[in-house]
Amino acid sequence: MPRLELITTNFTAGEFSPRLRGRSDLEKLNASAELLRNVVIMKQGGATLRPPLDFLGEIKVSSETARPIDFVYSRDDAYVLVFGHLTMQVIRSGAYVESSPGVRYEITTPYTQSMLASIDYTQGADTMILTHGSVVTQRLRRFAHALWVLDATPFAPSAMAETGHRSATVSMTISATTVGAGRTLTASATFFCDADVGRVIGWGGGAATLTAVGSATSATATVTAAFASASAAANEWLLEGTPQSACTASAKDPVGIAMTLTLAAGGWRVADIGKHVEINAGLVRITNVAAHNALVADGVIVNELASTVAAPANAWILKGDVWNAVDGYPRTCTFYEQRLWLAATAKYPQTEWGSRSGLFFNFTPGPEDDAAVAKTVASDQVNPIQFLVSAASLIALGYDGEFEARGGIEKPISQANMQIKLQTEYGSAAVRPETVGKEVLHVERGGKALRSLFPLQVEGYDSNDVSVFSEHLLRGGVKFIAFEQRPESVLWVGTTDGAMHALTFNTEQKIVAWASGATDGVVEWAVTIPEGSADVTYCLVRRTIDGSTKRYIEKLNWQAERGWHDSRVYQTDSPAKVVWDGFDHLEGETVRAHADGIYVGTFEVVGGEITLPRTALTLSAGLGYDARIISQAPEVGTGSGTSQGQTMSTSSIKVRVLETIGMNIQGENVPFSQFGPSLLDQAPQPFTGIKDVLDYGWADGESPLELAQEQGYPWTILSIVRTLTVNPG
Repeated sequence: MPRLELITTNFTAGEFSPRLRGRSDLEKLNASAELLRNVVIMKQGGATLRPPLDFLGEIKVSSETARPIDFVYSRDDAYVLVFGHLTMQVIRSGAYVESSPGVRYEITTPYTQSMLASIDYTQGADTMILTHGSVVTQRLRRFAHALWVLDATPFAPSAMAETGHRSATVSMTISATTVGAGRTLTASATFFCDADVGRVIGWGGGAATLTAVGSATSATATVTAAFASASAAANEWLLEGTPQSACTASAKDPVGIAMTLTLAAGGWRVADIGKHVEINAGLVRITNVAAHNALVADGVIVNELASTVAAPANAWILKGDVWNAVDGYPRTCTFYEQRLWLAATAKYPQTEWGSRSGLFFNFTPGPEDDAAVAKTVASDQVNPIQFLVSAASLIALGYDGEFEARGGIEKPISQANMQIKLQTEYGSAAVRPETVGKEVLHVERGGKALRSLFPLQVEGYDSNDVSVFSEHLLRGGVKFIAFEQRPESVLWVGTTDGAMHALTFNTEQKIVAWASGATDGVVEWAVTIPEGSADVTYCLVRRTIDGSTKRYIEKLNWQAERGWHDSRVYQTDSPAKVVWDGFDHLEGETVRAHADGIYVGTFEVVGGEITLPRTALTLSAGLGYDARIISQAPEVGTGSGTSQGQTMSTSSIKVRVLETIGMNIQGENVPFSQFGPSLLDQAPQPFTGIKDVLDYGWADGESPLELAQEQGYPWTILSIVRTLTVNPG
């Protein structure tokens, strides 16, 4: 019966999946645990109690979800923007910003409750750009703590392409839906122009080429692809391409000069005002069209033309706004290399657009290196872009793969040199990623794995699954991630079942350590902002209070000294008192309490108050949560083979702790208190050192070891030493 000592020096491998119970060969086994509940693995390797969630306030409408978004102007001016149904409120320094005493500052937004999860955003200085596929791209500006303006981003111009013609008021019918010539197209109001002959019109999978225009409401066409329906409502049909007529520009330069564009056949529409014409290597913005089916349009030169020679049909292009209510608006955005980048509309799901260099709202194309950029990700299948990320390079996270965009050798991206290359093919879920150093942490397609996309030393990127050893924590699917760089380099990972897990991610120390999390409720969202020298994470938590659904903004408080509870309220008062109010948000619930730094038990909230058994000057109270560590089954050499499945005796346990008050081992309380006349009624003091537990006893096979903190005191475990005797049987 060999007698051995086994030491666990750290927990840097995190909480292992049950699928790994048989992998006693893994080097990481002794740095892992079967359970790490409500703890955070420190960068140095120890496990510490996860911080409490301090109560800040109820959201505007608790029955509706909301979404917090981070806005960071500086460490002194960092905000959490709480977007609700068509509203936005502001939090700064742990409190709601008020427009007047007791009245929260609020502005209106175009985002409904159902849209909130799909908002993406990027920020530069005091301006934030917000994108959603169904809403005009918005610009949010901060002028003061209680003065914010949200409006449509003033693109001048927006991205453009050969969008064709459609109408928001005109419906269309065709005399016969089958393939063949001589079909009659009828518009419900003025639409057709003489120069439409040769263009293709379509809807519902059908297509027809116009062969003659009889009037503004009637045309003849040849059907080349059968129509599913003989009619189409407004905006459901599209006349593709550019008017089929020669076009002559009256001037070629300079930029800004007024000029005219003349067609050989009537083709301009009043709806063309504001569109652009690409002709003779230049660009002209249409400023006026006098009438429908006009021959002449007034314009202004945007990019100089090479000549004024007449451009024949198909040698010039009429370009309209790519981003519109029918084709959709960009779903994602970022700033990179002095450009604003947007990507992924409903019609162009794989296209990226970059603004002019240094002119974030100007998407004018041109031959210059600083002109706007538009490129489509080449893929052998539809691969919609989920997110754009500004990292070591411009990254597009697609549904089926990850792409890197680069310019020329040591040159920034331009239209001429932009190259988009596939890096990996794991795909990305619709969960906003986080950048940690040079790595991009994103949720894999399917939502149940977390990957790290990291740059290679020479060129390109590779990817690692950083959740493979703890996959059980993500089985419900990931809803959000939020990264705290300080104090512990933690990525908070929220799952659709309401849990919020802690991933300590530090590539310098090669730490990827997961710890599971739980609270009495559901964490729906979390964001992190800097406050002073540390990062602070704010959470939207849904709780059931006295039978009713409540949604609260609560923040993780690493600075709390003791009395670590959720939905926590910390108060001081003088003189000392027994009855404490301020707990209306926990009405009818049972809370744990620390009075003057001492755990005094649990109490029911009645009328927003709790009554203590004695007077106190300070109180910390809230919903209790326990922290637990269950060690791995020991694996030691016995001389005859493995110790797995053998009967074991643990004769002693030595736990090294740091600034800790209180601990249970296997359900038994480990004494930390000291006694003496000078210590009566004094708060217990943190202990640093080794705590011994003797005569743990025999156990078949697993020899489990459970450590717990159940009173909300500080608790940090640095190492565990077990003295084992193995009986091979």
